[in-house]
Amino acid sequence: MKSPIILVSSSQTMGSLSMVRQQSALYGACLAAAGGCGVLFSGGDARALAARCDGLLLAGGGDLHPARYGQAVQSEQLSLDPVRDAEEQALFQAFRSCGKPVLGICRGVQAVNVFCGGTLRQHIEGHDGTRHRVRCIPRLAEYIGPAPLVNSYHHQAADRIAPGLHAAAWAEDGTVEALVHDAAPILGVQWHPERMAPPLCADVPGENHLALFRWLCEHC
Repeated sequence: MKSPIILVSSSQTMGSLSMVRQQSALYGACLAAAGGCGVLFSGGDARALAARCDGLLLAGGGDLHPARYGQAVQSEQLSLDPVRDAEEQALFQAFRSCGKPVLGICRGVQAVNVFCGGTLRQHIEGHDGTRHRVRCIPRLAEYIGPAPLVNSYHHQAADRIAPGLHAAAWAEDGTVEALVHDAAPILGVQWHPERMAPPLCADVPGENHLALFRWLCEHC
């Protein structure tokens, strides 16, 4: 069986000679362990990429600009990259129109909600650099269990859930920690499963969330 090709979104930083694309190598390693083949987005037409690739992984990173969801900047703690916002929205729309699966991780789940018409809480306390349990709906629990302990490296979260999406996991304080689409193969989680995939990375001892990458590959 041919390994599905998964496009992984990337951020940009200025190098000494040109713009540099970067993303954690753990995404590619987890996709390979799940039976897929990750390729890093380095530019190009979104529709052409959606036609050639089998799935999309919207990876972690900074914050989406509040203008994307109709708000002004309300927090001084935002790390913004409008170019990435535009690129990822085009990619999401192209893959969605082709009916191809999308997995959003951390920033990625926030992007999924915004691109589908939802909003974000621009800043929340107590979720950056910690661990906590989440309560999962059965559809997600079949992959990672009903109440896993997860890592947490975010300071934003979904607020108004977009039409077509519904919450699939919640933190103990009620923060939405995962979203699934009612009909399309779209899933997003607020934690970082690529850091919960031993032996590649065991950020949370006793937890293994490689199944989320298998979900993406199996839906291709």
